[in-house]
Amino acid sequence: MTPARIARGYINLPWGQVHYRTAAAATAGPLLLLLHQSPLSARNYDRVLPLLGAFCRPIAVDTPGYGGSDLPEPTWEVADYANLVFAVADRLGESRFHLFGRATGTVFALAAAMTQPERLHSLTLHGLPVYTAAERADRLASFAPPFAPDDEGGHLAWIWRRIKGEYPWIDPRLATHFVADYLATGGDFATAYRAIWRWDLAGKAQDWRAVPTLLIAGTRDRIGFMHERAVRLLPAARTVTLDGATDFVAEQEPERFAAVLRDMIVANR
Repeated sequence: MTPARIARGYINLPWGQVHYRTAAAATAGPLLLLLHQSPLSARNYDRVLPLLGAFCRPIAVDTPGYGGSDLPEPTWEVADYANLVFAVADRLGESRFHLFGRATGTVFALAAAMTQPERLHSLTLHGLPVYTAAERADRLASFAPPFAPDDEGGHLAWIWRRIKGEYPWIDPRLATHFVADYLATGGDFATAYRAIWRWDLAGKAQDWRAVPTLLIAGTRDRIGFMHERAVRLLPAARTVTLDGATDFVAEQEPERFAAVLRDMIVANR
């Protein structure tokens, strides 16, 4: 893919700048905001953005503190990340739009839908992480410690081992991109993680209202075991399971991923 197929920009907000990526040729169609998983960045969508641009205006946002977006102060909670969704849409001049989230991004997207459902045409959640209270407490205690640079570059090896440990099948090219995303956080890569672990998703979901919602699962997804929890939590949502799909289907199978989103957007214009 040539760089010309991706355009980048910044949105200025009172607390700082939000970096985004879009399809260079996408100038018309409904707005689709895409939220990525932590601790990565909107770069995850580079291969699929040009395909999405054929039928919508895709904007993939770097979560504050990740990629090229500023780290907000003080520490944000889930409600702050949800409000960001509407701040971005407002700056783009859109009162209603489609919203997609992956993993950490699904929690922020769902929280946004709970807050202002009337502004969403549709909501698509790829791998909604429904943690139990015990799981959330365990992750807050030990799952994502910060890393500190050292003279021998040991932090680089630590990041590499962590990525390969979580995704043993990952190829070196993709893993290298992930290392860059970890480094972009400045050492504390868990700011967004901690926000979702502090938030009682299962308890809050009772506030979810009738936004057309799709739950996507992959049979090789690292958090695929949580799909059934998500189905029970949002019983009115449609579901689709992608056989053989990993956490990174948007990068590995962009045509397949784009087709799912196209069907959702066309059905909910």
